[in-house]
This record gives sequence, C-alpha cells and structure tokens, in this order.
Amino acid sequence: MISRRPVARGRVVLMFQPAEEDDSGAKAVVADPAYQEIQAYWAFAIHIESGRPFGYVSTCAGLINCASCGLRLSFMGKTAHAADPEDDVSPLLAIAELIPKLDALGQGGSLDDDFRLVTITYVKIGEPSFGVAPSEGEIFATSRTTDDAGMETAARSLAITAAERFGLSVDIEVCDSFAASINDPDAYDMATKAMDAIDAVYCDEGVPMRASEDFGVFGWNAKAAMLCLGPGENYAALHNPDYDFPDDLIPIGSAIFERIARSILGTA
Repeated sequence: MISRRPVARGRVVLMFQPAEEDDSGAKAVVADPAYQEIQAYWAFAIHIESGRPFGYVSTCAGLINCASCGLRLSFMGKTAHAADPEDDVSPLLAIAELIPKLDALGQGGSLDDDFRLVTITYVKIGEPSFGVAPSEGEIFATSRTTDDAGMETAARSLAITAAERFGLSVDIEVCDSFAASINDPDAYDMATKAMDAIDAVYCDEGVPMRASEDFGVFGWNAKAAMLCLGPGENYAALHNPDYDFPDDLIPIGSAIFERIARSILGTA
C-alpha cells in the first residue's frame, strides 16, 4: 500500500522485533545503536485479542497493558535419607508458608492505581524420589501492576525472611520484566480518527488489560498506542495449542495502519 502510493513526507518503519514473549526483545531493539537512525515520533501496534467480535477494535487512552514482573525464588538446604528427615534442611515448610503470603500481596480487582495481582505459576520441591528428603525448591511468581513500580521489594523481603526462618539460603532472580503500555492521548486520538475514516468499529470494552506487552518500551520515546483487534468471540484463546491466526484480519489491520500513516504523513 505505502510502496504503491508513497507518503508525502517522513517515512514509515515496519518493525519486526525478536523475543516478543519475554522482556528482552523491545529493550534490545531500543538499546541497539542502529535504532537511533530510525527512531520514530509515533508508534502504533495491533494485537489480536480473543473474545472480541471479528474486526472489532478495543483501545483506550492511558493504561492499555499492565506492567508485570516474574520472580524466580530458589531455596537451598540439605538433603537427608527419607528415614531421617530430622537431619534434613528442607524448603518444604518455607515454601508452604510463603505461597499464601505472596498471593496476599496482590488479589487483583479493578484496574485502578491500587491494582496488584500476584500469580504463582510454578512450584517445585525436591526430586521425584521416595528415599531422599528434599534440599531444594523454587517458586515462580508473576506480579502485575498498573505502573512500573512493581512489588519486587515486598516479595524479596518475604522470601528472605522465610529462608532465614528455616535455615535456608535463597537466590532471587527477576525475569520477564515488562513495562506498562501506556497509550499516549495524541496517539490514541490519531488512531481513533483513522478508524473513523475507514469505518472501523471500536470502543473501550475489555481494556485496559491485565496482560502485559513489551510494546510499552517503544512508548518511552515516541507517542504510542496499542489497538486490540478481535478475531471472533468464540475464537481460540491466545497461548492455546489450537490457536490459528485468522488471515482475514490482515486487510483490516493493514488498512488501519495505512490510514494512520497517511493521517500523519499525507500522500505524495
């Protein structure tokens, strides 16, 4: 579309980034010196969101995707024969005590400034053996907030306290740290005017979202907006093995992008 009918001024950059599902992709792109040569004043993204009618766009000004951070809490003690558990330094009680305390840090609720959610995603204690009392254990926990402040400090404190209480050592690793995605008001207005121009259907239903998205990093130095495009209300959920991208959405998404580009840059 743009190649056949060039814009009047400036340029349009199509960004294909690596590692979109963890926290490394967008950050690596922005940190690359080559990015400075193409750094944009505006940035727009479309994400498919199941549960919405086909071709229906959900978006809003302000927060669109929560910030999130993964914590890997690894506890180390000492093994013993299962017949002599009193000689063991086990992480079992520490982890059992810690799980509800982590969960209590964030119970979800409305996506306002006080929103906090902690989800325990993985727990492991010991090895698959009947003869050895465990010495190691770990918890994966994901925290979500509406800003980038996070809850790492509180979670760290709980983990360290639990380790000390039961004579364990603990290693704490921060993983998959996503910044909040914030729709700039000017970028949001530009996107909605473009959708009005091509009669695309949109509103703010279902947004902002608890889910995170590393597109927020591009909004640090550009006016950015994320649009959520529906594949159909009964379409397979994201991160589901039977999900198959609906190709019929491509003309809708590309038309929105083109209209936004021409609204900003005109047509030659």
